[in-house]
Amino acid sequence: MKLKDDLTGGRKMLGFVQFISKVAVLIFIGISSSVFGQLSQTDTLKLSRQQYEEFFLKQNLLLLAETYKINQAEAMVLQAKLWPNPSLSIEEINLWTTNKQLSYLDEPLPQIFGNVAQNTQFAVQLEQQIITAGKRKKLMDVERVGVKVAEQEFEELLRNLKYEFRNTLTELQYLQLYTQVFFKQQDLINNLLNAYRRQLENDHISKGEYMRLQTLQLELSREINALSKTKNETEKELKVLLSITGPASLFVLEDDFTPDLHKLKSFDVLTLQQDFLNYRPDVKLAELENEHFKSLLTYEKSQAIPDFSLNASYDRGGGVWPSFFGFGLSIDLPIFNRNQGAIAYAHVGVENTSLLSDDIRLRAQAEFEQYFKDFRTSLLFYESIESEFEMDLDEIFESYTRNFMSRNIGLLQYLDFQEAYLENKKIILESKKELHLQFERLQHTIGKDI
Repeated sequence: MKLKDDLTGGRKMLGFVQFISKVAVLIFIGISSSVFGQLSQTDTLKLSRQQYEEFFLKQNLLLLAETYKINQAEAMVLQAKLWPNPSLSIEEINLWTTNKQLSYLDEPLPQIFGNVAQNTQFAVQLEQQIITAGKRKKLMDVERVGVKVAEQEFEELLRNLKYEFRNTLTELQYLQLYTQVFFKQQDLINNLLNAYRRQLENDHISKGEYMRLQTLQLELSREINALSKTKNETEKELKVLLSITGPASLFVLEDDFTPDLHKLKSFDVLTLQQDFLNYRPDVKLAELENEHFKSLLTYEKSQAIPDFSLNASYDRGGGVWPSFFGFGLSIDLPIFNRNQGAIAYAHVGVENTSLLSDDIRLRAQAEFEQYFKDFRTSLLFYESIESEFEMDLDEIFESYTRNFMSRNIGLLQYLDFQEAYLENKKIILESKKELHLQFERLQHTIGKDI
């Protein structure tokens, strides 16, 4: 999926994942239902790389959780938009009066309604803070940068998780294929042992030759055991990324393990080099940190201009007039605190993040140059292996096996070729694996799928 082509594409992906988190039941009915159908029937999940990745994007808990951070950031923009609440205070209430107190009045205080509050003094004040210097708008600008940061943090998490997921998938595929090579060898040696056992019983071969085959079988079993443990560890990591629990095994179909040379050779390095900084979430995050401090500096400067409060008050029986309505204004005098520290903090933050942003861009450029060279090196090595070499290798090994069973070649000659066969099989599989890994590292460096 092309999730990082541009910021718009990234936002579409964010919306897509948010939508997925809200309608998880419907998704579960789709690919998830077929997946778990496989699990219930065979205890083995068999999918292609692309199907596993689609499943990963729908199920990974870290990705789903990260979308809520975007919602939190958007909520802070809403909060910054709100005016402060007015305040209402009621005070100077006398809960009772004495005859002596009443004697001082020229005339009694009337009731407010019914028999309530006769001869009761109280004061009511309503106050509203007025925010000056466009502080609300400036604070909203700060929080909007926070939304962009949350979006890029999602993109960075997605970028890193996809890199980890794809490499783990490649490792599992490699281990499966390499283990199959040893299983085939083990089956072959078992057949040879059965045939040699009959010849040993008829004294046609020495016991030493038979035991040499037994030793080889034991070595193959040891290799299979070690590979199985490594494969189990890799499956565990993949299950965590897929949010799968239970004893089910994972199997990656083999078809897409062989690299597409036409696609891999068609990349234009100059185009990639010119554009890749526009896709790197960590580079964008560094730039947004600088933008955040610039917005914060503007906001902190506005904080040096004091807000003021308007108030309206009513006083009953507390002054010269029995009922008094008044209005007022209050304002802080910026004599001691003119927000100097916060302004200096934001100013230093602008300078600091500007330098860090430049450093990250330089590191990203150096990474791109190195990893593109590594990718080209792996591609050239894989191209150096003739396309028919692996098939020829299998055919020749089958021919050696037939000649060995017909006793046209000796045991030592056969074992030497088998060792060379296993080593070359490993080299071929590792070259494919390495090309996958280098390609994914290049994509991770660029910040988007290519």
